[in-house]
Amino acid sequence: MDFGVVFSSSWSVKQLVECARVADQSGIDFLLLTDHYMTPSSNQSVDAWTLLAAISMETERVRLGTCVTPIPFRPPQMLAKIVSTVDQLSNGRAILGVGAGWHKPEFEGYSRWDEDRVRVAKTREAIQLIKGLWTSRDALDFEGKYYLAKRAILEPKPVQKPYPPLWFGTTGSYMLGLARRYGDGWVPPVPGVPTETYRHVLAELRENLPQQNRRTIKLTFNGTLGEIAEMLPDFAKMSFDGAILVRTRPEETPQAIRRLATEIAPSYR
Repeated sequence: MDFGVVFSSSWSVKQLVECARVADQSGIDFLLLTDHYMTPSSNQSVDAWTLLAAISMETERVRLGTCVTPIPFRPPQMLAKIVSTVDQLSNGRAILGVGAGWHKPEFEGYSRWDEDRVRVAKTREAIQLIKGLWTSRDALDFEGKYYLAKRAILEPKPVQKPYPPLWFGTTGSYMLGLARRYGDGWVPPVPGVPTETYRHVLAELRENLPQQNRRTIKLTFNGTLGEIAEMLPDFAKMSFDGAILVRTRPEETPQAIRRLATEIAPSYR
């Protein structure tokens, strides 16, 4: 089982870089940043992908991603380039967290807000365009309902082949369908979901698939340090692949990371 941690992009840059260094030095497998410019709890934030680029130069092994990026928030061609750059800087450690977005004021302030079904449709189309840019050897022409690219060239390509993993953060039926088709992993929303939701996701992404269509999709659960310790035996039996530390105050996070790595993780590696 892998172990990770989620940091809030509303923390200070100093706190974020310090916690990232501790995660890397402690042997934590991955760290994820929330990717928001505005939220109901705070309008103070750093750009997640810019910060991940900086963190990539301060770390050596921990994987770096988002929990999660609202895909329709940015032009997909630019997002493909940004993630590819982080993958280059980190020597193949980038993870693209995938969501459709949910906070209307954030989109109205910095992007464009659409109703749920349109944002989900944009997410699907954007994934197709992003994957195309990451893998195409030639200039890419793409014409969809929402996005258009003419002779787009993305170089250098991501280090990871065929491309960085896509970890979906969703519990909706249509988005879980996209996760089945495109996803390499699933992360629960922060602060977490009920156990019955985890069982639903497990069924949708693994148990209910036809045998010939089953894919290996990494499933994770989250909680505080105490919750992870309590929940791990049950989630290990459910064949979940990872645990994520959440809801920890910035000043307490370095010590919580060290305890996760030394007191809990070794028994489940």
